[in-house]
Amino acid sequence: MNDLSNSSDTAGVAAPVAPQQSATPSGAKEVIGGGIDRQDGLRDATDRKRHYLPKFFSGVRIHPTTVSIPPPVAAMGVQPVGQNVPVVTTTTVVLPLTDDQIAVGLHQSITNSVRWLATWCVRRLKQVHIVLKNVHGKLVRTKE
Repeated sequence: MNDLSNSSDTAGVAAPVAPQQSATPSGAKEVIGGGIDRQDGLRDATDRKRHYLPKFFSGVRIHPTTVSIPPPVAAMGVQPVGQNVPVVTTTTVVLPLTDDQIAVGLHQSITNSVRWLATWCVRRLKQVHIVLKNVHGKLVRTKE
């Protein structure tokens, strides 16, 4: 039937590849190509011309650092703020309960309105990053 060893059809069979012969004798030193010659070596980067942005950046422009306030807004009392204006970081929180009343209110029943008011006061304190702590029997407000 089919005897593959006697097949004279060589389609699909690749011909053997002979190894390439090098131009240098076997005793010579081999050199990897692509090296940099001494004359074509590194150049100073200041010799190059400046590279400019592509055309699709042509609409980009630098805005002035100072913003002018329109006259109607200035008439309302708005003034420009500079970099030398001190930032006030002290926060004063006015609550309807004292710290002692908040501590007592947090231990009340959940159906009591004082409990809800004390919980609201604690929430307001958390919004400004202040926590009530019990230190040696006294309540003290501390920063988180």
